[in-house]
Amino acid sequence: MAAGLLGLLSLVFFSATALGHNPITSWAVARLYPDRLELRLEMASETAWLFLGEPVNSPPDIAGSLPRLKLHAAEAYQLSTAGQTLAARETNVDFRDEDGSVVIWLIFPRPAPGLAHFEASYLARLPADHRATLTVRDEANKTLRSELVNAAKSSVEVELPGAAASSRPSRPTVSFLAFLKLGIEHILTGYDHLLFLCGLLVVCRRFSTTMTIITCFTLAHSLTLALAALNVVTLPSRVVEPLIAASIAFVGVENLVRRGEPKGRWLLTFAFGLIHGFGFASVLRQAGVGASGKSLLLPLFAFNLGVELGQLAVVIVLLPVLWKLRTRPTFVRYGVPAISAVVVLLGGYWLLQRTVFV
Repeated sequence: MAAGLLGLLSLVFFSATALGHNPITSWAVARLYPDRLELRLEMASETAWLFLGEPVNSPPDIAGSLPRLKLHAAEAYQLSTAGQTLAARETNVDFRDEDGSVVIWLIFPRPAPGLAHFEASYLARLPADHRATLTVRDEANKTLRSELVNAAKSSVEVELPGAAASSRPSRPTVSFLAFLKLGIEHILTGYDHLLFLCGLLVVCRRFSTTMTIITCFTLAHSLTLALAALNVVTLPSRVVEPLIAASIAFVGVENLVRRGEPKGRWLLTFAFGLIHGFGFASVLRQAGVGASGKSLLLPLFAFNLGVELGQLAVVIVLLPVLWKLRTRPTFVRYGVPAISAVVVLLGGYWLLQRTVFV
């Protein structure tokens, strides 16, 4: 059984070495102005590369492909009202070398009041599990609607106000279930977060220690998730992602060096949990959540609840298996060090991937 658990861990995590976690990698904000509607679409360079029709396994060359991106920029999003498509009267593309992101601007004529149909056409060229968001705001920068979109559900309909009405307070429409689902999906596909949790729990001998570890991790990442989403404290992804990988490797090394149940593990868990919270927050920040105070609390609560539910589901499955295995001396002697070694190897791999091989 110990060998089976180790094999399963190796299979799952090695198959996902290139996917530390699966954050939203593109997001769009459309805003009304008296004479136009501006749509700003931001995506990772890898996403822009796929949008151009390039193969997944080829390194993106966005700087050299800017003319092609500008040529195809108008194909990224479609806007229509009353059954008629509005052509973008101006497009622009910018490549930000500091973080490797691509920004596409589409400027449309001001749509007439009424129901507007936004179609994220670029998603048809991306993997089915790619997640994105669209936030639509009025002239007063109040959120009219914020929705998660993907290849299967790539369109959003929004009731647009007239120019005179746009200054009136608007009630944002945010999908609670969509952000709840996003939180669950993020933790279940967040292989780095799950591996960190596994590394912490595999050496726990007592129920009280296990519950303390889980509680500290939950409190810590919930705290920084909220602070970062509120823009109180923020860290760039280029700093957070390597730190997350380093925390995983550190936990594995400590398991191997100290053996048994390391003392003071709760404090280490809380400190590293703060870092993981910034990783969770990057998903909401990329989704455009927090730019409008009224649209913040519901997505933040729903997403964090989803993360906790997903984490709880993993713990419910993992803990009985670990406790059963720990009754066997061979697992304690060989299985725990072997799993810890996997944690070190994958943490180190992700650390190199996020610092050297970027």
